[in-house]
Amino acid sequence: MIANSLERVLVPEPARPLVTARLALRALTIDDAAWISRGSSNPAVSRMTGRIPYPNPVIGAELYVLTCRAAGMNRGDRVRAITLKGSGEGIGMIGLHPRPDGAWEFGYWLAEGFWGCGYATEAGRALLDEAVRDGITDIVAGHYADNPASGRVLEKLGFAYTGAVVDAFSAGRMAAAPCPRMVRKAG
Repeated sequence: MIANSLERVLVPEPARPLVTARLALRALTIDDAAWISRGSSNPAVSRMTGRIPYPNPVIGAELYVLTCRAAGMNRGDRVRAITLKGSGEGIGMIGLHPRPDGAWEFGYWLAEGFWGCGYATEAGRALLDEAVRDGITDIVAGHYADNPASGRVLEKLGFAYTGAVVDAFSAGRMAAAPCPRMVRKAG
């Protein structure tokens, strides 16, 4: 595919693999596009993200992988595939994105079959711990109001509600929806 030749143009991002008890978080590759497409082409998943359209065909997932890698090289975004440690099966994505105000935006998604297993919290701890070790401490997040489970994950990761609620666009909804904002407490 055309994406394979485009990927060769990009220098691989310097993402260090992160390994937890059950997961491996690693840099994205173009080969991840098939499972990203499968896992995110579910309205229950895509509606809870800002950037994933519904449906999300493989070619769209390939473009997203290349975009994430380019953002890593150009802006320092830290986006990783969340994979099961034993099998290497891709189950979601997680990332930190620099914002113009100096804060970093934290976000993640998991394929529906992996919800409720503690994977989001485990992956989040690994990525956020690495960020703090690297001096990134001003971290914000949000979740759509109709996704309280994500709010609970964020609270477990040390985030607290600010009281602000913004209308945030969701490509999976093709509309904006209320999104309570959170900030990660220091320490």
